[in-house]
Amino acid sequence: MSEVALRKVGSSFVTTIPAEMVNELRLKEGQRFEVSKENGRIVLTPVSADLKAVLKAHERVLHRYRAAFQKLAES
Repeated sequence: MSEVALRKVGSSFVTTIPAEMVNELRLKEGQRFEVSKENGRIVLTPVSADLKAVLKAHERVLHRYRAAFQKLAES
């Protein structure tokens, strides 16, 4: 585990990812990430074209079958 600092740059905040972790995870400069919060932790998930397509399809299914999902949740 590495410790990194949070810095303010303009109106945003930035931090670094250690080079060994970048290499181990095969991350690339300019790569995009989805940022989320889970149980008080910051989670970065690499975004790929495949993931974007899956998320878009997921949203369409949720929208189309919203009523059915709500009924299932009530059961």
